[in-house]
Amino acid sequence: MIFYLIGIKGSAMSALAKILYQQGHMVTGVDVENDFYTMKNLENISLENFNNMQLKRHYFYIIGNAYKNHSVTNYIKHMKYYTLEYPQFLTKHFRKKSWICVAGTHGKTTTTKMLATLLPNSTCLIGDGSAQENKKGPFIVEACEYRNTFLNYNPSISVILNVDYDHVDFFKSKEAYKASFITFVKQSKISIINGDEFDYRGSNVITFGMKQGNDVVFTYSKGTVTILRKVFNLPVMGEKYAYDFVGAYLAAKLSNCRDWELQQRISQFTMPKRRYEKKIMKEQTIICDYGHHPAEIKAIYDAVKEEHPKQKVICIFEPHTISRLQCFIEDFKTTLSLFDECYLYALFSSVREAHNLVLEKQLYKYLDFPLYDYTAKTKLLSEKNIVLCFMGAGDIDKAYQEYTENLHRVV
Repeated sequence: MIFYLIGIKGSAMSALAKILYQQGHMVTGVDVENDFYTMKNLENISLENFNNMQLKRHYFYIIGNAYKNHSVTNYIKHMKYYTLEYPQFLTKHFRKKSWICVAGTHGKTTTTKMLATLLPNSTCLIGDGSAQENKKGPFIVEACEYRNTFLNYNPSISVILNVDYDHVDFFKSKEAYKASFITFVKQSKISIINGDEFDYRGSNVITFGMKQGNDVVFTYSKGTVTILRKVFNLPVMGEKYAYDFVGAYLAAKLSNCRDWELQQRISQFTMPKRRYEKKIMKEQTIICDYGHHPAEIKAIYDAVKEEHPKQKVICIFEPHTISRLQCFIEDFKTTLSLFDECYLYALFSSVREAHNLVLEKQLYKYLDFPLYDYTAKTKLLSEKNIVLCFMGAGDIDKAYQEYTENLHRVV
């Protein structure tokens, strides 16, 4: 089979391309010319740009979620080529496997990679563009709520990490957002839910959390999780990651894994790309993280302070979508004010909405944080004993890479 992926550089699509290639298929695809961190290990796959495509009738076209209304997609459908959108393709291609879906406003990528580590015999699509393929084990996938994509799936096990209102350009109220998650839970045979964050209960639900009243109660202290009378030492600190681990752990237990195996495997876990990615250079700790929602930024801040309680913590934040920034402007201001210093990077305008420069300037003025410019960068390069967090869901990783390269040259 020859698969042609529209939007092949997207996090989910690039991971799918790698799995299909590992399965022995011919894979090609098209996307914008920009380089993205998701392109790692795509070297053996032919990539085209929208100005130079070779579309053929015998290709099987897979349409990425961000390109459902693109002119190329419309052309392919008009020509009646064999086409499926990303979630429908997953449902068809992996229909013989037992599915484990990881859902929630944030933490999906980290938890999915934890599950991939705990279940090494699985096939897994990970949201940093990485993947693993195995013919025998379950299929593990991040189930994104945006545009109700996850309602295409009926998993054997779902893990719900949190339900903090988001994607305000699609979900018009908190109630609508929560209702979609409830529908997804009902479509799952078993649903493992963070009961401290999500109050839904049902006959197919197992809740976990640190609060009494959950089906499974765990404790956390400085990288150590105690659950079901077993102690697990995590390779990463932070209460946020403890919740991610417990969700993954319970899904692995339902997949008949033993505790000694899980302890051995979690010790080998490494964070996904752009999830608490860390470098230590010249008396500075530099972190790059995908956090772009106020609740997620707060969780990252707490993790940093737990690990570096006495150091100055500085944030360089890239807002992702103007609708999210506008809706949560007060929460963003409160959360970003926790840091000792905060600098704003240019807003990342998603293909899902028009760029409104006037509104962006108004929102930046209200936040009242300085811009991350040459002067700010020069000042930060000279500082010592600081933790510097680059955060956002756009291309903030480029600023992170540039900064570390500049810091390397500082005498």
